[in-house]
Amino acid sequence: MTQKSKSSKVVTLILMILAMNTIYMLPYLMYTYYTPLQEAMGLIGRDADYGRLLNVYGIANVILYLPGGWVADKFDCKKLLVFSMVSTGVLGLWEATFPSYTILLLIHILFAVTTVLTFWSSSVKCVNMLADEGEQGGMFGSLEAGRGVSGLVLTIIFTSIYAVNAADSTKAMRLNVSIISVVMIVIGILLAVLMPKPKNTENATNATLLDSIKAMGVAFKCPVTYLLAGMIFCGSMCLASTTYFAPYLQNICGLPVKIGVLYSNYSKIVTQLIAASAAGILATKLKRSTKPMIVAGVVGAGLYIVMEILPASTAVMWPMLVVMTVALMMIYVFRALYYATVDEEGTPKNIVGSVIGISSLIGFIPDTFYTSLCGKWLEADPVGGYKKIFLSCILAMVIGLVCAFISDRRIVKFRAANNKEA
Repeated sequence: MTQKSKSSKVVTLILMILAMNTIYMLPYLMYTYYTPLQEAMGLIGRDADYGRLLNVYGIANVILYLPGGWVADKFDCKKLLVFSMVSTGVLGLWEATFPSYTILLLIHILFAVTTVLTFWSSSVKCVNMLADEGEQGGMFGSLEAGRGVSGLVLTIIFTSIYAVNAADSTKAMRLNVSIISVVMIVIGILLAVLMPKPKNTENATNATLLDSIKAMGVAFKCPVTYLLAGMIFCGSMCLASTTYFAPYLQNICGLPVKIGVLYSNYSKIVTQLIAASAAGILATKLKRSTKPMIVAGVVGAGLYIVMEILPASTAVMWPMLVVMTVALMMIYVFRALYYATVDEEGTPKNIVGSVIGISSLIGFIPDTFYTSLCGKWLEADPVGGYKKIFLSCILAMVIGLVCAFISDRRIVKFRAANNKEA
């Protein structure tokens, strides 16, 4: 690999990290600034309407995952990424005017178009095409680790901006939304100017609508689609469950509130950085992304069993904190590597987008119901509810482990067949 080729990969990867971290900030902004954003939108006392903004975005996402895969396989991924970043930024500037509720609903539906239909599958496919054979695990691991670092930096920047202007929450939120929007537009422009055209694009896109429909049909028949869906399902459900780690440690195990706040704010970022970096390095050295995932699946399932059987008591507070932290690392090993298996199993480039779209539709199903279900469990029986959450994670980890193991066998078989042909 030439120095120029290597540097262009690094630049592209950095831009992808920034793009993937910023583009979802606005749709999910209420997670960080629930009350201030609610005030700025004029929705105080209308919590159902306020929550509905995120609901319509989530429903539209589910609807658009499949056509998003088709779009990724039909059009140039660089153009799609540029369009996504710039258009999401423009929608954000519109949102910053805090228009009527009807317009806010429309903006959130359009957010789904620009962040899922034209971006999600295209962004994963772009990284897939960026990495050469043998680099997939390292590239996706670096992507996940980089997202942890940039997420921390961006969070510090935007929370600082809000803190300076917190006396006027509407002004503060308007400023934050506007700055995030401008940053996205700038990233879109940088992608257009600095991102080189991916190589081998002649085999990566489909020439006609009929070819794209056929590609989607092929993707539906590919085992890799459903194996990837299982691994995404594992990561999605287990990561959602980590929302309840700090409350369990505080409310059941007696962890001091100050430590609980620090844990909830920084545990994910730190473990994401460490686990994703280690996963990328191991995948490169072991020459298969599935090997670290198999280990993570075994360890993760074992740790969730420990959480299930340990008593709900202050006596196990510190051991439980350690167990939960290591389990969180195992989740990020999966998240860092499961997309790398698409290339390692020899998936044709012209169906990669469709594979990502279909598997995302299936794999992210927990996002549509799981936290609500957990809430019902906890309302009915706090301790028993947490135990049900841990049990759910055991089952999810087993699903991820089985899919990773089958994928590993398929990769070995694919490479053995290629060696024979050579």
